[in-house]
Amino acid sequence: MFGGFFGRNRGFDPFEDFFRISKEMERMLAELTRSFGEVPGFEVGFEPRVEMYETPDELVVRAEMPGLDKDSIDVRVRGNHLIIKGVKKQEQKEEKENVFFSESFYGEFQRIIPLPVEVKEDGIEATYDKGILEIRLPKAETAKKEVKIIVKEPEEKEKEDNEKE
Repeated sequence: MFGGFFGRNRGFDPFEDFFRISKEMERMLAELTRSFGEVPGFEVGFEPRVEMYETPDELVVRAEMPGLDKDSIDVRVRGNHLIIKGVKKQEQKEEKENVFFSESFYGEFQRIIPLPVEVKEDGIEATYDKGILEIRLPKAETAKKEVKIIVKEPEEKEKEDNEKE
């Protein structure tokens, strides 16, 4: 019934797809407004660009956050989400003449990243170097466990069931 749109045959979760699509729409709208300058009544915020990868023992998240002081960065894990908050402060506010435009963002920001696996609360480490925030999240034991499942034909399953009786 919903096959094509929701990708029923592809195993998509409509809620996860909605979240992904809405984040992409926000990003495209922010890029569009940046290219046209300021739009009255709409404030474009800062959202650090992020990459996430997995090793056998941990998730690693790297966020580009140039120009921040490490003390203005707040990193938390809540449930299965990583939350990165911060404040980019303007060093000095001065009246400048002949400024044609400024694409720099100053103020508060927040980025919420869904985590694909369960992580341990203990052992999470964050470092900030040369504008890159790196967060290492150790995987929970259940996330590391891999179970091999043997695929059987119906006749084999029925034979095993009969032998158990």
